[in-house]
Parts: sequence; structure tokens; C-alpha cells
Amino acid sequence: MQELKHLNKYFIKYKYKLFIGFVFIILANVFALFPANLIGKSFDVIINEINITKNDLNSTNNLNQLLFKYSILLVICALIKGLFMFFMRQTIIVVSRNIEFDLKNDIYFKYQQLSTSFYNKNNTGDLINRITEDVSKVRMYLGPGVMYSANLVTLIILILCRMISVSPLLTFIIIFPLPILSFLIFKVSKNINLKSNIAQQRLSSLTNLVQQSFSGIRLVKSFVNESKITNMFSSLSENYMSDNIKLSKVNSTFFPLVLLLVGASVILTVYTGGILVIQQKITIGNVAEFIIYINMLTWPVTSVGWVTEVVQRASASQKRINIFLHNNDYSVFHSTKDLTKPKNKINTNIEFKNISFKYDENELYALKSINLVVQANQIVGFVGGVGSGKSTIMKLLSGMIQTSKGDLFYDGYSSKVLNWSFFRSNISYVSQDIFLFSDTIRNNILFGNNLATEDEIINICKHVCILDEIKSFKNGLDTYIGEGGVTLSGGQKQRIALARALIKKPKILLLDDALSNVDINTERNIMKYIEQVFDSSLVIITSNRLSVLEFCHHIHVLNKGFVVESGRYFQLLKNKGEFYNIFFKQLDA
Repeated sequence: MQELKHLNKYFIKYKYKLFIGFVFIILANVFALFPANLIGKSFDVIINEINITKNDLNSTNNLNQLLFKYSILLVICALIKGLFMFFMRQTIIVVSRNIEFDLKNDIYFKYQQLSTSFYNKNNTGDLINRITEDVSKVRMYLGPGVMYSANLVTLIILILCRMISVSPLLTFIIIFPLPILSFLIFKVSKNINLKSNIAQQRLSSLTNLVQQSFSGIRLVKSFVNESKITNMFSSLSENYMSDNIKLSKVNSTFFPLVLLLVGASVILTVYTGGILVIQQKITIGNVAEFIIYINMLTWPVTSVGWVTEVVQRASASQKRINIFLHNNDYSVFHSTKDLTKPKNKINTNIEFKNISFKYDENELYALKSINLVVQANQIVGFVGGVGSGKSTIMKLLSGMIQTSKGDLFYDGYSSKVLNWSFFRSNISYVSQDIFLFSDTIRNNILFGNNLATEDEIINICKHVCILDEIKSFKNGLDTYIGEGGVTLSGGQKQRIALARALIKKPKILLLDDALSNVDINTERNIMKYIEQVFDSSLVIITSNRLSVLEFCHHIHVLNKGFVVESGRYFQLLKNKGEFYNIFFKQLDA
């Protein structure tokens, strides 16, 4: 239950609507009590009339009038009760939907704040499951759970007050089974919570498998592994079903016990009430009234088991949600500190001061003691073998990760106090792992600058050498490219991603092996355009293909995380060092 305290802020936000909803609950239950009292009185009236005046026509007419009057009152009470129940649901259930909306937005906003290392450690399916299935279970607590709980408490208080006013002794005897019910609920609730948590974890695994199998369906089919994935799905589904069956078995014990205890209360009412009637302490109408009250309590008391299950499931789900909401593995874009925002325009001078980095505490350093300065208005290249640290450099420069040791300085400002939200608005980053949205080509490009005009889109597509290919598509720029750009070739995806980056007109352009899937001529045309148009920007390139580095003003050679050489293209060849070795390895290949 501690986990559900996180929801208190939402209750406070909607406190006035909830208060009105609780007022409707009280009014609905007040009018629900009147019929029992009216029926009890009608019993007494009928019995009195029968005993006093038998075969009296006038008395019969009076009795008919009284019964008609009571019938009309019963109908009126039922209508008013139904009206208030409608308003009760319209307030509390709608509030639960509003809180569900707020909670999903808060979780999604938190997801946006968390660092890339968080996403490296967590499965996409689990992230989706927590913002959908887990939030749905929490909403059941916020809506029906709260409503039925408030209804039960209100109804019990009103009924007990009425019953005690009639006969305290009979009331005490009738409610005697209720503490037993409370004890049983307490004993079973912990088991429900445990099994519910296990079921949710199993569902996350199942969701993750489905998400991965659909995303990688082409890979699955290419390896003819459909049956393997199907078997994995069946196995996880069976485990999930088994966990839910175990949970259902625990839940199923509630209802028979509740009905048994309610039935026992009715028997006690008839037996004890009959004795009290004989002793003339209460009337037969009172006994009838008590039986109605017991039946009125049947569903609310029966719902205790269901509400308990809902609360325990919500608690288990909220616990899973809280793990992410309370995660402090923030991206560098999120900080509670006062962040530095450059007063003047960005000049894009970058300094590496003794920078080292490793992705995990138990791993080796990917970068080691990097000290160098990158000047503004240049094209700078980083080259090296696989695992040399090129992509890590780009992630550091884009702010995706933070240094383990040392610091980066942008125009003299430390990366640790830099206003990254402002700074990133001046950066475009094309990673080697291209991601395109399942949308049109146009919308993918506009993601870089949603204010770009049609002419700007066409112009940028022309300069990244993709325009003619787009025109060959039936719908041109409005062609849907499928999930992750599945309908496009590797080179087409790279050029669309490049167009998306360039249309932003950034002050810093980061290209992480972003031209690896295009031919040499296309590569040269694109680089000539970048060289001409982005001459007042800083362009940083990593590449395994050395031809693109001919356009660089300065090149840094990486080897096992160290910068081992720096200089211009032909100068490095003359030095016959690491760059020279890479060059001739590619030449031989």
C-alpha cells in the first residue's frame, strides 16, 4: 500500500470533484435505505390492520391506499437513488480517467528525461507494459476501487446507525461474522499481492517478446525461425496463464466465504429476530427491514474481495511504475541545477580535458585521457578501427552520455552545467544506427525542422542526392516508409536521415559513419554541399571509409580509446603512422 501514496498528489488535484462524487455516494445510499424502512412499516401496517379489522371493507380500502402510497414512495426512492448513482459514476469514474491520463503523461515525460543507459538496461516491451497495462490496473483502483470502497463504508455506517436505533442486540449478533471476514481478507491479501506481481512480470516478458518478434519479423523469416518464436510465445503464454490461474484460485476463495458469512447473518437475523418479536422488543417489520439491510450489504461486502484484489494488483503495478518514476538516471538534459545558457551566439569551440569514459562500472574504458581542441567553423574527422571509441566520442559530443572522468567545454562552458535543452537545439546528430519513424518521407524530414517549407525540403533532398529516387515513388514525399524505413534501402535511409539533420541548419553537425551506405560519387557530392553551406558551422565526422575524411580540416586517429595521431589528411599519410596503416589496409582490401 505504500506504493499507492504516489497517487495522493492526483487525488489532491481533483479533490473537489472527488468530494462531489462522495456526496453523491452518500445521497444515493440515503435513498437506498428508505425502501427497507418503508417495507418494514408496510409489514407492520398490514399485520396491524389484519389483526384489528378482519373482513372490514373500509379497512381494506384504507390498507390498499396505504400500500399504494408506499409503492409510489418506493418507486420515487429508486428513481432518486438511480439518479445519484449515475452522478456518482460520472464524477468518480471520470476522475479516474483523468488521473490515468495524467499518470501516463508523467511516466512518458519521465521516460524522455532518462538517460540512454537506462534504455540500454530495460526492454522496450517492459517500458510499454508499465505505461499501458500497469497504469490500467492502477486506474481500476482509482475508479471502481475507490468508488466501491467509499460506497461500502458509507452504506455500512448508515445501515448500522439505523439497525442500532432499532435493536442494538440484534445488530451486534448480525455483524459478528464481519470481523472474521476482515481477518480472512488480511490473510489472503499478501498472497494476492505476491502472485499479482509475478503475473505482471510475466506479462512484461511476453510483451517484450511480441514487440521484438514483430520488429524483427524479417529477420525471423529470413532464418526460418517462425516455429521457434511461436514456441517461445506459447511457453511464456502458458506461464502467464498458469500464474493468473494461481491468482484466480486465491481470489475465488473470497466469494464463497463472503456468501457463507452473509447467509449466516440472515439465519441469525431470522432466529434472533423471531425471539425478540415474541418478546415484543421489535416488530415483524423490523425483522423484514433487517433482512433487507443484510441483503443490501451482500454485494458491497462481497465486493470487498474484488476491491482487495484490485487494490493489491494496483499496488503491485504502482510499485513497478514507481521504480521508473523514482529512477535518478537522468539524461544530461535534465538537472535541478541552474544551467548555463550562452549569452551570445554559439561559436562551437570544443575542448576535451582529460576525458575518460566507460559504459559500466565493471567495463573497460572506451575512451582514455583524451585531450584536444576542436576549432569552430571546421570539418573535423575521427577515424579508427572497430571499438576504437569513435561512436563514444559522438555520443559525448551530443550529450547522450556524460564523461566518467574529465570534462567537455563548449565555448568555455562545462558540459556539466550547460543548458543542454538550449544547446541541443543547435546540434544535429546522425548516428550510424539510422532510425526512421513509421511515417511519410516528408514527416521524417520535417522532424528536424517542422517549419521548413516545401521548397526547403525539395532543396535539401536534392543536395543529399535522394530527390530523384523520391520522385520515382508513386506518392513522392508522402510515401509511407514502413516501420523503421523497411521499404527503403540502407543508402536511402541514411540520406533521408541526413536530410532531416541538415534541414535543421545546425551550428554543430555530428555525422557518425553516416555515409557508409552510399557510393563514392554520392558521398563526394554530399560532402561538397556540406563544405560550402556549413562553412560557418562545426562539422564532426567519424568514418571507417577514409575518402570522406579528405574534406576534413583536421583528423584525429583513435586506437583502443586513445588519440594516437592528429593532423591533416596528407600530413598523416606522410607520417606513416596509424592513419597510414588504415589507409593501406583499405587500399589492399
